[in-house]
Parts: sequence; C-alpha cells; structure tokens
Amino acid sequence: MPPVDLSGIARGRVVVLGVGNTLKADDGAGPAVAEALRKRFPECAFDVGQVPENFIGPIRRARPGTIILIDAADFGGTPGETRIVSAGEIHGLTLGTHALPLSVFMAAIAEEVGAKVHLVAIQAATTGLGGAMSVAVSDAVARLVQELERILECPSEKEVDR
Repeated sequence: MPPVDLSGIARGRVVVLGVGNTLKADDGAGPAVAEALRKRFPECAFDVGQVPENFIGPIRRARPGTIILIDAADFGGTPGETRIVSAGEIHGLTLGTHALPLSVFMAAIAEEVGAKVHLVAIQAATTGLGGAMSVAVSDAVARLVQELERILECPSEKEVDR
C-alpha cells in the first residue's frame, strides 16, 4: 500500500500529534508514529494519548504552520489504509474514545495557534484491549514515519524558547 502524500498539506513547521490508546492494539498507531519521530524531532512530535488538549502549551511553543494528528479509525477501508481527513469529515469516522471529540480539538487548536490542522486516519483492523498491533497497521505506521521524516520542519531549541 503506498504511503499517503503529506507534502501537499505541510506548510511551515509541522507538529505531529499521535492520538490513541497503546493498550488497544491498532488504536496505538498514533502514539507509535509520534514515539518513532520523537527520537529525531523531540520538539514537534508528541504522543498525546487520549487527551490532545493537554498539549496546547507545547504545541503553541513549537509555533507550527501545520498540525497533523495521527489516529486509528474505522472508515470502511482496508486495514492499514491511510487517509487525510478534514475536521468536517470526521463525523463519518469511528474514532477511539477521546476526552474531547477530535473535531472540537482540531477547531480549537487551529484558532489557538493559527495553524492548519489535519487528521491522518489509519484504518484499524483490531482495537481489542491488550491485543497486539496488526501487521497492516504496523506497516502503515512505518510508512507514515518515513513520509513525516521527509517533511518535518522542526524549530531548533533556541527558536522554541523565544
């Protein structure tokens, strides 16, 4: 399966938020992407778990032009398939349980920091508690990490502190 092309949505600095629950198999896809990126890009990749609203401060300090949320979803696709979804399209997806609906968070963070916000949804195969991530979703995570490494534009530590 080819990776989703994110170059068309990335403007300015990109911040990646991995959303999901690592205890629920494929729902851990978002956090897995964020953790893989944090090794090289600690200032702009965050594992936000199920509460992305708790990360508004660090997101604001990164001064992003684009925020990309990564989350497992059920949109009727093939397991491991990825799609770029706007806030207005979220209502047709089945997403994991989050403290705040992602569409509300996306609108709030866009207004708060003035960045464009996009969701990259990964079609889950299984989200059972305690299960392992499926091979299809694990492969999608690896493809997304490679794609994001190509487009990530992170601020240096000095820029973040200003």
